[in-house]
Amino acid sequence: MDRYDMEDVVVAPPAECSSPLKEWRLKRQAGTLARSDFIEFFKRESPKYFDYQTGGTETDTNALTLKCMFKEALAKEEIIDVLVEFMLGDNPASALEKLRLEGNTATVCGKVFKNGEPTYSCRECGVDPTCVLCVNCFKRSAHRFHKYKMSTSGGGGCCDCGDDEAWKKDHYCQLHLANRKNPLESKILTDAVLERAEICFGAILAFCVNYLEIEPNASLQCLDGNVEGGQVDGAQYCTVLYNDESHTFDQVIQTLTKIAKCKQKDAMEIVAAIDREGRAVVKCDTFKECNDLKSAIENQMIPASALLSNSRNNQSLRTSVLHIGAVACQQFALQLLGWFQEFLVRHYLFRKTFTELVQRKQEAFCIRHILEYDVKLWKTARTCWHRLLISGMLMEYDNKMVLAQEFSRRYATIVEDFISDDHDHAFSIVSLSVQLFTVPSIAHHLIAHEGIFDKLLHTFYHVAIEKFIVNKTLHFSKNIASLTFFKRANYILYDLRYLLSLKPEVLNDDLRSGFLEGCRALMRVLNVMQGMESITRQTGQHMDYEPEWECAFNLHIKLATTISQVIEWASCDVKLLRKLYKMTVRALVSNSFIVGGEKTEARSVAGHVASCLMYDVSVKPVSIHLPLSRFYAGIYLHLGAHDMTYDSLQAETDALSIQLTPREIIEPVLCTHAMIAQVAAGMWRRNGYSLLHQLYFYRNVRCRVEMLDRDIVCLQIGASLMESNEFLIHVLNKFNLISWAHSNYETLLLENPVDDEFMRQLSMIDEFLELLIVIIGERWMPGVSMVTDEDRLRKEIIQLLCTKSYSHSELSRALPDGNSGNSDNIFEDVINTVAVFKKPVGAESKGVYELKEHLFDEFNVYFYHYTKEDKSKAEELQRERRKAKKELVCCPPPMLPQLTPAFTSMANILQCNVFLNTCTLIMERALDARSRSFTESHLQKILHLLGFAIQEELSENYPFLSFYERSQKYGILEKLDELARCPRLEAHRDFVLWTIKRYKELQAKQAPSEGGAGPSGLQQSSGEEQPLSSEEQARQEKEIRARLAAERRAKIMAQMQSAQKSFMKSNAEMFAATDKETREETAPTGAMDWEDISDEDEQGAVALKPNIACLGPERKFYQGSEANFKCILCFENCAISRSGPPLVSSAFVQTSRVIFTTPNMRASQSALHMSCCGHVMHHSCWQEYYSNEESKEQRRPHRNRAALSQANNVEFHCPYCRTLSNTVLPVTEALPAFSPLPAASDSYLPLDSFVEIMLTLAADLGAIKDEDMCQLPSVSSILRKSGVVADMAQFERSVQLIKDPPKLHSNYSDVMAFLNKALLNAMQGQQPHLKDGLDPDNIELVPMLWDTCSYTLQALEIYLFEVHKPLKAELPMRHQSCATNLVRACSRFSAANRTGDLPMPPSMRSQAEFAARMLDTIFNQKGTSVLEWDSFRVLVPFQFGVLNLMTADNAAQTIIPSGSMFDYYILQIMFLAHLTKAVLCFDVDKEQAKRAEETPNAKPAQEMPQANQSVSDYLEQLPDRIRDNIISFYRRYNIPARVLQKNMQKQLAEELKDENQQQEQTVVIPCELHHLVLLLEYVQRQMSSFLRCACLFYRCLTDVDFPDTFPTDQPDRFDLMCQYLGLDPQLGVYFDMETVYATMMHSFASHPDITREVEQRCQPEVRRSVMLEPCLRPLPRLKQLYDDYSDLINSVSDIFCPNNEREEMKTPTMCLICGSILCGQSYCCQPELGKLSVGACTHHAHACGAEVGIFLRIRDCQVVYLGRGKGCFVQPPYLDEYGETDQGLRRGNPLRLCQSAYSRIFLQWLGHGLHEEIARLNDNTNVAVTQWHHM
Repeated sequence: MDRYDMEDVVVAPPAECSSPLKEWRLKRQAGTLARSDFIEFFKRESPKYFDYQTGGTETDTNALTLKCMFKEALAKEEIIDVLVEFMLGDNPASALEKLRLEGNTATVCGKVFKNGEPTYSCRECGVDPTCVLCVNCFKRSAHRFHKYKMSTSGGGGCCDCGDDEAWKKDHYCQLHLANRKNPLESKILTDAVLERAEICFGAILAFCVNYLEIEPNASLQCLDGNVEGGQVDGAQYCTVLYNDESHTFDQVIQTLTKIAKCKQKDAMEIVAAIDREGRAVVKCDTFKECNDLKSAIENQMIPASALLSNSRNNQSLRTSVLHIGAVACQQFALQLLGWFQEFLVRHYLFRKTFTELVQRKQEAFCIRHILEYDVKLWKTARTCWHRLLISGMLMEYDNKMVLAQEFSRRYATIVEDFISDDHDHAFSIVSLSVQLFTVPSIAHHLIAHEGIFDKLLHTFYHVAIEKFIVNKTLHFSKNIASLTFFKRANYILYDLRYLLSLKPEVLNDDLRSGFLEGCRALMRVLNVMQGMESITRQTGQHMDYEPEWECAFNLHIKLATTISQVIEWASCDVKLLRKLYKMTVRALVSNSFIVGGEKTEARSVAGHVASCLMYDVSVKPVSIHLPLSRFYAGIYLHLGAHDMTYDSLQAETDALSIQLTPREIIEPVLCTHAMIAQVAAGMWRRNGYSLLHQLYFYRNVRCRVEMLDRDIVCLQIGASLMESNEFLIHVLNKFNLISWAHSNYETLLLENPVDDEFMRQLSMIDEFLELLIVIIGERWMPGVSMVTDEDRLRKEIIQLLCTKSYSHSELSRALPDGNSGNSDNIFEDVINTVAVFKKPVGAESKGVYELKEHLFDEFNVYFYHYTKEDKSKAEELQRERRKAKKELVCCPPPMLPQLTPAFTSMANILQCNVFLNTCTLIMERALDARSRSFTESHLQKILHLLGFAIQEELSENYPFLSFYERSQKYGILEKLDELARCPRLEAHRDFVLWTIKRYKELQAKQAPSEGGAGPSGLQQSSGEEQPLSSEEQARQEKEIRARLAAERRAKIMAQMQSAQKSFMKSNAEMFAATDKETREETAPTGAMDWEDISDEDEQGAVALKPNIACLGPERKFYQGSEANFKCILCFENCAISRSGPPLVSSAFVQTSRVIFTTPNMRASQSALHMSCCGHVMHHSCWQEYYSNEESKEQRRPHRNRAALSQANNVEFHCPYCRTLSNTVLPVTEALPAFSPLPAASDSYLPLDSFVEIMLTLAADLGAIKDEDMCQLPSVSSILRKSGVVADMAQFERSVQLIKDPPKLHSNYSDVMAFLNKALLNAMQGQQPHLKDGLDPDNIELVPMLWDTCSYTLQALEIYLFEVHKPLKAELPMRHQSCATNLVRACSRFSAANRTGDLPMPPSMRSQAEFAARMLDTIFNQKGTSVLEWDSFRVLVPFQFGVLNLMTADNAAQTIIPSGSMFDYYILQIMFLAHLTKAVLCFDVDKEQAKRAEETPNAKPAQEMPQANQSVSDYLEQLPDRIRDNIISFYRRYNIPARVLQKNMQKQLAEELKDENQQQEQTVVIPCELHHLVLLLEYVQRQMSSFLRCACLFYRCLTDVDFPDTFPTDQPDRFDLMCQYLGLDPQLGVYFDMETVYATMMHSFASHPDITREVEQRCQPEVRRSVMLEPCLRPLPRLKQLYDDYSDLINSVSDIFCPNNEREEMKTPTMCLICGSILCGQSYCCQPELGKLSVGACTHHAHACGAEVGIFLRIRDCQVVYLGRGKGCFVQPPYLDEYGETDQGLRRGNPLRLCQSAYSRIFLQWLGHGLHEEIARLNDNTNVAVTQWHHM
């Protein structure tokens, strides 16, 4: 409801009802006014505004339609306004206006979001991602210039503008900033007003709470109150059906149609209403009827679908029977709440009153009650209460705190209700948590004083986990993942995440103890998760069924953030950290998973002994879930920062007799890693996929932060706390490699055969070494090394970019989410330091990041987040790069950061005996050719480890490290030298050399102490030569080989060339011939050089004229050069022959309105457009192919078929290029080939004779219509009647009569019939009212084909113009062949339907009538005037449809239009018509204004290259007579001139009347030379489109190519096109009164319609009767879009669904062709199309784009192409700054319009390629079947 306007003052109601207000005021004075007075008033009044009518007749009771209405506007006037008047005094409207001007609204926005509304968050200033702004605040805030993020709300949230705790800066938008200055009290709201308000508020709340339950207790009270005269039986009851989330739309629709007997359409409306509002009335009747219906619906069991086999689904639908009065009260209560919410927003004092009221514990409407009874309401009622709470309590901080405390106290109850309820989270009161828990101060208060942290986890434990605990460990049952209650319980963990999202600066004692309470509850949860879903290795047989594993991972993913947050909180407070550490240790010691009482045994390697736990992973259960051990690792990392150590804390815990040894810390994790190694070695194959999935997620970016990464830290803790040798022995033992580490292993092997077990052992060694590399090398972890989080992120990004270049979105997906909201910004900063952003090139690609060159040195091939593929990809790249730079080709280990003090001892591993022993063992085995237990990857890993050791000592970070001395004892350098010489290990030589080089550097550092010139120096020099020579040697060998190869190649080439030459000499004539052939084949499209030569031989002098014309007396004749084709199906050569089997080419016909989408076009019909790919096949081959396709289509499962496809037209693909097709075009030979060539000297009939003949023909054909004359007139009679003096021969020459037309092959008519059928189908699709029973003979099929031809050529011309291609430019084959085949087919058809039979066939007859109408229009001024013609669309049927009627009486003769003289006359007449129209429409003032705008130095776009000068020169040279003719024609006919003249004449008459002068004066319109210049230029410009179309058309008709003078890279020129068409480019010629030209032009211009148009223009208020068809059509354009996407989203944020005023559009969708906004994909807007109800978009596309539409779904940022029953999504034209689209707004970056992407969509549409694109995208994807027609 808006503010009250001043005019809106309530009119005093009639006397008898004026009482309520007076009564209340009197009682108020007496002090007896109570709430009940108001409640009674509400109860009494509200039923008056509830109205229902039952439509349908009495007899037809099955089809009752029920319409229930609540008249809100009336109720507002009669009830609410009365209330307002009582509260605010006599003039409420002005009081409210003053209140508004006081401006004491809130400083907090608090706008509640509806579902799908756009929201904005700021990545720079938001405290966390839940801080959002609404559109209005965002537009006015500083954040719109920051890095903002768009998304769409799921409903229920509210705008945080003005909330100080939500933003780091810029807390207020301009609107709310102004509100901060206002005082809190108010002059208008006196105490008396507030007292009255309090009573009213109380009454409102009491009334709403009382009535708004699903079964209100008031329902029965109504019975007593309103039974007048005992009408219990009356139709006073309603059956109400409620929404739930477990039944589908269709199930409910089915129930309604079957049981409640609704019509399908009504049922759909009811269901849409239920979905929207949560309930709907389905029946109004007596109590008995309603109750029966209720029980029928409830008893009907809807069969559970297999997908949703959960407990909820077996429930019946929820219904209730209510008294009509009760329903009315409920509807009114909803309206009241809505009004109340808006009323509270008006002032702080109202909210204060409200809050005080709801805090009264004893009231029925206290907060506690509102929170708890939410679950008893339906959707709309819930939303109303939520909004009320948000508006009433969240605006002020104190009220917010009150609500938060109440909410926290009732949390457990609310959540349990939510879990058993089945409404979505957004509709539950639980969703308020996001408003409350995200405010840091409130969250901290709740943790400290309400124990909310503990309460949340406690609730979660009881609700979600407790029932699955078996032996102290969680074990989920099989189908739990799909169970709704578990998904719902997870919302508790989201709330937990909100609570902890901001850690406090300092913790006070309360907060600390509250937090520790929560941690205890967390430990309890982690304790049962430790070891959950444990698995045991399957041996012998495969697993019976895959165990449930997803649930455990879902739980982990939801908890992981919380765990990270808890660790973060603990890290900032010493006391907290110490207590939490002890708590964790206690929990670990008490948990017996894996470490509980296992026996130990001593194991020794290299003289060191360790007692190891003997837990055999390959036979006992292990688990991937070890959250306790991982939590411990996380806490341990922070000890160092507060100067605590394991030992110091150990002493404290020892006192409590709790002991946790390092061995026990690492044991569970070691077992897991041993299991992972065994899986890699193939020992767990029989455990099925579930294990592989778990391992995938263990490493996956979403889980690894709290899984893999923590595990490695855990092992690193072990490595730093244990003696190094002992640690290694433990790991070796777990991997079963103790025996392998002994030197006698090889000899033992010889006794056993090599089996699978042994191969696995080799793989285990690899895994062991890799784990060791990871433990030592992966230390980019704050707390392990001296690095920060940024360094860690930097390392991660470097490793990622070493595998490939990433786009921005891929990169952000590949990195783990930070817990803090500002991770985005850190990510941006880090990435810009390590990578360079390459901008996208072209419309398809996206921008990518590439790593900076110098950072490739930091690459570590054994990076622990790499998958196997990543690793090999990265290694490959690195090797290639080093090869290119001529470095050693290997992947050496990078330098490592320095360890923190707690972890320093880890470095000792690199020099301990077990390690060095292992290294030498492997190197020895590598050198021993007979060794079996060695693979090359072992060596690579050992070299990597040695590299680590050398680099660590070189870094001098660790004084205790003396790897160099120890390694000399083991003789490592000598072994390395040997390896470098060993030919078997060629592959690793470079790595060995790199290691030796680094070792030498280390030696040089240590050597001075040994006396530099000692033996080591000698050894150094000798050693250095050797390996290098081996490197060089390889290079030298290569070079020698390459040189030899090159010489050999050169020799062979020389031989071949000489052979070639001699061969060509000996066969010279053959070569000459082929050369000519190839040239001939290219000739028709290429230049015409050779044709010119042949011309000169034939025609002598004529051919010397430079310009080539295709029509007229000077025309150039066609020289036959027949194209040869290959049939694409049988691959045989096929030529066109006249009587042979026809050839066809597949084509696609579609209805189209592309050309007509310009703004001023009439709501015109659509036309047909034909496209064709030009590949040729035999008709017989094609038929076979087609029948196969047809049967394939019928075999397709029904659900995949397009819903709207017409049964009678199968679409297929061109077998060669897969272009979509639905018909075929015949491929015939060039048209002139049929006609006899006239001799050069012969005479023709002139143009005036032609006009006479046409007039006579028109009269004769008209006669057919009138009398039932069944014969067409003969040529001789026409010639006689028209008085043309000529012999027959001259006529025959003029029309190029064909004496005995070639007989067509019998199949030809099949081709024709098929094409016609396709055209008909396309037409019917567009006009459903044409019933299918159309007789194909009587519809004007042939004219339809001609129209298709003209439309297709026009579309082609516009497309070429748009892509800036002149006519002469190289056309793609599909355009070329389409135009040619289409024109030839039209021509042949018009000649083909020829029978000599006397009764005229109907098709002939309709053609004759068509021709008669057309000739009358053109020559006799009957029908429309030239203003309404599209000249080219008249030209084409005129060309094809008239002449051959003259030979119809003689079957042996026919006319095939191919450029005869008469064809030329037809063109001339249409040219004159177009010229006339241009002159008529020329508006001199507009043109002059235009000229003034265009700066004199810039020439207009489509103008002649010559400047205006040449035109005026030409005009001056014209004879005066002609110039005067032009002027008089202009004055007499030009419409704007005549209008002006008439108006001036009127004025003059007025003036003369005043002066009483008698004589008449006529006004003369000025027409100077410069006006004529403008006129001629205008005419030339207006002709351009017509001429280009005509050129294309006659190029196909006559097969005379465009001359070389045509430009190929600039716009086509008027004069050249006229010359090509044989017309005179000098326009003056046409105004010569002596010629027939002028006669025709006068005839066109003096049409009565034109005079009428002038009359109407003189009186502006008269409606125009003539629809003007412009000469030069404006180009079709798609809708202009906003540049910034947020503007587009905001522009539709408040558009309502047309069928439902209260509901905003869920999916607003914009048609890009016309710009209208529709409601996409919802049941509310489903118009009917034919007999099918379809979505609004499909319906719109049918009208707007003739069956094809382009839609932009605004809130998802998706572009949809919709075709006939099919559709596809394409890339939207909006891109973010990284050049990527964002479909569905998942990333939410600011998007801008990319013009090139938009023009790609535009050109696809303009070129009629949408159906094609849809088919292509639907073909190659296995898309889920979308119900496109509901869109």
